[in-house]
Amino acid sequence: MEHRELSNLYFDLSKEILKSIAFDKSSKDNQKQLLFISCIESSLDNYANHIYEIFKNEIDSISDLNFRSKWIRLKEIIAIRHIIESEFADEGLISSLNDAKERVTSVPDLNLITSNKSNDLKKFSLILDKYKSFKELLRKILDEC
Repeated sequence: MEHRELSNLYFDLSKEILKSIAFDKSSKDNQKQLLFISCIESSLDNYANHIYEIFKNEIDSISDLNFRSKWIRLKEIIAIRHIIESEFADEGLISSLNDAKERVTSVPDLNLITSNKSNDLKKFSLILDKYKSFKELLRKILDEC
């Protein structure tokens, strides 16, 4: 299977998993949230591999890197640098994904008067929307080049 197809498969899987998440803070629900995040990360990883295949003569190999490091390396490609950099900004896809992962994996601080922030349907839907926009923008740039 090609990297692009795998990326789409993981993305579709993440959408299906999202339908089953109740956001009730149970351990089963936390596992589903982590599975959702893992699917998005795998999709990003495979999409990075797809992008690398197009520009492999311009940058060093990314095969031994994790998904985040692959995208950092892909920022070396001038044609798509600004698109990728925006996803590492505070409200970008990569930052939102890392924040969601931290919320699931962090141990609640019992010394806080207010509760720790938790993930919700809106946040996960926003991650999916950001990812769709990101892929669409990259696709348009790559088709024009």
